[in-house]
Amino acid sequence: MGCQTEIAQKILERGGDYLLVVKDNQPRLAEVLNEFFAEGDTLGLGRLPVSRYETVEKGHGRIEIRRALWITDLSWLDKAIRPRWPKLTGVGMIERERDIAGKISRERAFSIGSRGIVSAEAFAKAARCHWAIENSLPWVLDVTFREDECRVRKGHAPRNFSALRKFALSLLRRDSTYPRRSLRSRRKTADRIPEYRASLLGLTPLDNALRYNDL
Repeated sequence: MGCQTEIAQKILERGGDYLLVVKDNQPRLAEVLNEFFAEGDTLGLGRLPVSRYETVEKGHGRIEIRRALWITDLSWLDKAIRPRWPKLTGVGMIERERDIAGKISRERAFSIGSRGIVSAEAFAKAARCHWAIENSLPWVLDVTFREDECRVRKGHAPRNFSALRKFALSLLRRDSTYPRRSLRSRRKTADRIPEYRASLLGLTPLDNALRYNDL
């Protein structure tokens, strides 16, 4: 969903730089990048200046190698594609190779970015931060609200319930009444204690809920 020309434009208008993962919602762009890097594996990338960065991590019986390539010379890119992406200055690929108990798997992801990404190292670090944010929220929602077990599937209900969970999560994170309790524990407390629940919503002074601190 994030790889949209409108989103890239809005980011630039607010003074930022974008790094967008190219997925199947942009089939032509995804196809071009996939073919370009596949040919680069076979034939090389010629005289194109290529920035490279590699990291190796070991732990829990797993070895993971991340190889990042970032290219700022886009003379090869289809001229019909370039104008669609405002201030596009680079494209990149990250290949993740995992060795788990001798079983090796590989996956690739392609991205496009504006001028804020100037090297493969910057690209790799930005992409990893994006991945961490993207994957941490679903985990928190599942632990706190058991989201994966929800059987709401029809109409607009899944989207509405998702919005409500995120709203509740933001309220629980902001609250400092029970700083030592987990988010899940705070949610259960809000379910049991109406005054605490009301204080989260700003309907009663927070002090009214403090007397329940020992419950």
